[in-house]
Amino acid sequence: MLKSGVSSLYIHIPFCTSKCGYCAFNSFSGLEDLKDDYVCALIQDIQESLEGTPTLQTIFVGGGTPNTLEVKHYEVIFKTITTYAHLDPDIEITLEANPDLLDRAWCGGLKELGATRLSIGVQSFFKDKLEFLQRTHNDQEIRQALDTAYKSGFENLSIDLIYNTPLDTKERLMQEIQQASKLPINHLSAYSLTLEENTKLSKSVRSQDLFQFDGFLKTQLETYGFRHYEVSNYTKNYPCRHNLAYWRGLEYLGCGAGSVGRIHNQRFFKSKDIKAYMAKPSGVKIEVLSPQDLWFERVFLGLRCAVGVDCQILKPAQVQTLLEEQICDLHGGQLTAKDFFLADEIALWLEPPALS
Repeated sequence: MLKSGVSSLYIHIPFCTSKCGYCAFNSFSGLEDLKDDYVCALIQDIQESLEGTPTLQTIFVGGGTPNTLEVKHYEVIFKTITTYAHLDPDIEITLEANPDLLDRAWCGGLKELGATRLSIGVQSFFKDKLEFLQRTHNDQEIRQALDTAYKSGFENLSIDLIYNTPLDTKERLMQEIQQASKLPINHLSAYSLTLEENTKLSKSVRSQDLFQFDGFLKTQLETYGFRHYEVSNYTKNYPCRHNLAYWRGLEYLGCGAGSVGRIHNQRFFKSKDIKAYMAKPSGVKIEVLSPQDLWFERVFLGLRCAVGVDCQILKPAQVQTLLEEQICDLHGGQLTAKDFFLADEIALWLEPPALS
């Protein structure tokens, strides 16, 4: 089947050296001996998934911890991708990475293979907060990792921060932002701590112990030149093109254990269990999406960011109400939320027009 609308590929690497206290992602520690076999299965998955795919414009390698794999693994992965798909000359290829595992050889090897962007999981600069989050790196390793990546030729660098923890205050958050502003980055993702079920922190922290600094964080980041373009994302002239494809409602492929893809009105789920995935990399569960499902997803994602939503898929009376009450703006036929943090409420209030 020709995947005519697909231009993005997500690859999942589920291995970690340790499991962080807040993490609910499909990641596992203590399974390093499976890496070679996992990559073999991933290659088969990529081959089958890319059949009939047009030119890829973005690739995102997430995890887990993608830099637990060695350069030799990515040589095979990237060779397979270029064999089975065309790559846009200006392709964006992002890999997530942990600071304590980032070295010059890995950065240099990935840069030679065509990687263009790294997203580094900093989470905090404070020792006590890193320990609370159960991260294994320290402040010195953060700075060394960013310096190494930049000197290896990565001009597009992003970091993650976590906030709204019991250890946060306005003064400490200001210090975090000041530290981030000194790094050679043009993108920052700031995630409010969520106590996901079955995570370590959900068993030891109460939700009422968490603070809410959303508006304060946004204001401070903008003071340092980071433009808020999605609920959790800020940029200095380089928004992540791969994530923008999701938020625009475009189709995408997913390869790896626990990965997700969508083509037309079908969403595809690969097995989360590593061994089950390796036994049958092409196995998927399929969810058929109704027109209402697709409409709500488009509205929900669009309002959370600067992309907005095409007014033609909304009821004119509701659009008018949002404009009159100054909850949203209208630019070139796209409805955008004035405050991305209110996007979920707006999306739930909106009603779809008649859909067939």
